[in-house]
Amino acid sequence: MKLKDKIRKLVFLLLNARDIDRLRYLKFNYKFSKFSKYKDRNSFIKGFSNFYEPEMVLIPKILHNPEVIVDVGANYGPYSFFLSKIYPNSKIFAFEPSTRTFNIFKKIVKKFNLQNVIPIKKGLGSIEEKKEIFMPSYYTILAYVSYKNSNKNKEDLTEEIDVTTLDSFVKRNGLKKLDFIKCDVEGFELQVFKGAKKTLKKLKPIVFVEIEERHTKKYGTNPQDVLKLFKGLGYLCYSVKKDKISKTERVSKEIPLYLLAHKKQKF
Repeated sequence: MKLKDKIRKLVFLLLNARDIDRLRYLKFNYKFSKFSKYKDRNSFIKGFSNFYEPEMVLIPKILHNPEVIVDVGANYGPYSFFLSKIYPNSKIFAFEPSTRTFNIFKKIVKKFNLQNVIPIKKGLGSIEEKKEIFMPSYYTILAYVSYKNSNKNKEDLTEEIDVTTLDSFVKRNGLKKLDFIKCDVEGFELQVFKGAKKTLKKLKPIVFVEIEERHTKKYGTNPQDVLKLFKGLGYLCYSVKKDKISKTERVSKEIPLYLLAHKKQKF
């Protein structure tokens, strides 16, 4: 464990859950407030990308006037906030299963009047079921689906969550379009996309996904399994580094972020 994580863990052990969550909210509220003052769209895109993830600057270059967006693993909402601001006419369905993180996320949505963001307290997977997630005590906004031999400490928090599939969600809500999916689920990517195959095949959304072997191996899969699934559906894979994309056939340990787009998409 890194020194900063040890310090964070010590601080969290000295505070109660309510105090921790309040500090988290105040932190995100302060950071997002700065960017809400931007009037110029391009300045906002550049500023927020530099603050959170440089690769975000690529999204408006490849995604034009989306109607429907899905944010899988919304956390406290940085992507939903960003996408809401640059695509105010879109509808954003944001999935976050952790109760504590979800509550912070809802406050962010209300505080910044993100009227086109719809928070959904569920996880996505390959089937509809109940799952246990756990949150390391030293990092309470990060949650993992429990896996075999999970290295949990007695201080870690666990919670049972509802899991649905993207295919079921799309069908239940009668969605005829889905333009973009952002997915960051700490290694659970293959399960999420197994439950989205019909949607991917029919609606062909652009997918922005973080894939790292150190996470996927916890669930007995590897990054290439994700690429194989998409390839079978007619998708091409591009590695993402800042505002550049490069076509690739493999996931690199050095690059965690990937763009997946149907071969009919032109960039």
